[in-house]
Amino acid sequence: MIDNSYFLDELKQLLSEEKYNLFLDALDKPMAKALRINTKKTDYDFLNQYFDLSRNCVFDNNTYLIDSESKLGNHPFHNSGLYYLQEPSATSAVNALEVEKDDYVLDLCGAPGGKSTQILNRLSENGFLLCNEYDKKRANTYLSNLERWGYDNYMLTNSNTLSLCTQLVGVFDKVLVDAPCSGASMFKKYPETVKDYNLKLELACQKRQLEILDNAYLTLKENGVLVYSTCTYNKYENEDVIEKFLDKHSDMQLVDTGLAFGEKGFDSCKLTTRIFPYHGGEGHFIAKMIKRSAIKPVKLKRLEFSKNKLVDEFIEENLKQNIKYTIISDKVYCSSEKLLSLNSNIIRSGILLGTLVKNRFEPAHHGYISYHFDKQLQLDDKKDVIDFLSGNCINKKGYKGYIQVTYKNQPLGFVKGDGIVLKNHLPKGLRISQVMI
Repeated sequence: MIDNSYFLDELKQLLSEEKYNLFLDALDKPMAKALRINTKKTDYDFLNQYFDLSRNCVFDNNTYLIDSESKLGNHPFHNSGLYYLQEPSATSAVNALEVEKDDYVLDLCGAPGGKSTQILNRLSENGFLLCNEYDKKRANTYLSNLERWGYDNYMLTNSNTLSLCTQLVGVFDKVLVDAPCSGASMFKKYPETVKDYNLKLELACQKRQLEILDNAYLTLKENGVLVYSTCTYNKYENEDVIEKFLDKHSDMQLVDTGLAFGEKGFDSCKLTTRIFPYHGGEGHFIAKMIKRSAIKPVKLKRLEFSKNKLVDEFIEENLKQNIKYTIISDKVYCSSEKLLSLNSNIIRSGILLGTLVKNRFEPAHHGYISYHFDKQLQLDDKKDVIDFLSGNCINKKGYKGYIQVTYKNQPLGFVKGDGIVLKNHLPKGLRISQVMI
């Protein structure tokens, strides 16, 4: 039971007595969890051999309900980027966004990356996703999740929304603002936050949410779609935010989310969608708006592709495909299209293949988790898999140079052999103390 009378009284005002009781019943149940498949790397048939994916998620066709994240979060397939573990209702907002394959999409407050990875699965190589997160620590977690997904048509920035959006006026077909909020639907996961939930917090969140929406508005093309979402229940951060935003921007039209689950929003926002715990997820609010005014987009600047003998030799000797790359401060980034140039703190753009160090090329984990290499070591022994994911060396003789490590033909990273032992190059932050396999 939630020990916060303000929160409970607020819900009583929002819900009928029947729904309020359903809500309380749902609070006593374990937190809903789900697995969403990375369709770039695998499919349902493969993963269903190893995990029970018999329970479909009503919020997303590519997502399946699970009982526990512990085994799945420490499994080799998670490190390989075959799936993302997510609260089920959090998958709903991207479905309202209706991403098309060649869209330019902005995920303005994207950490930890669940919705961004969902968007990437719907884009072709001609589409593009700009991801942003203001908090540096959260942005680093965001990067780790994006790396595993294996796409090159994205950029991740660590920027305040005003400075970023003023550079991108009229650029995007679709914009997602999954806004920082009071997070009431995450009380089960973070019970220590219950005591801090109050009106002051809600109003502070509302102020920030409106500022972010104003900045997001700048980036929309004519007829561009803006989806606003939160993981909280109160009207201050949901319907009230939408009403205030629409009052300020008369060219923005609120439209139906098109979602066939949950229930309609309150007051003048009945075209929005609300999800409560009794719907099968922990809770989300989704609003969809379209910009009806014409706007002249800024001209985007692109970086030219690079050429370098050491990089070319590495690609020719190791990769099973020809790839284009751009060198920035000795780091080599691969992408199908020329990288975007922005005056922002860019954390990653494309796939980091490696770094030029003096007269040699040192490969990076990002490349080895994204591409299939000619030199591979397939780990069939569970002990070897556990050793690799734990960060240990692998005692196998006869291997020299950089070698991709795979499990069930899925890339895990790479090692470097000297003929006697294989030195582990899995980044320390990705190592697992208790591998579940």
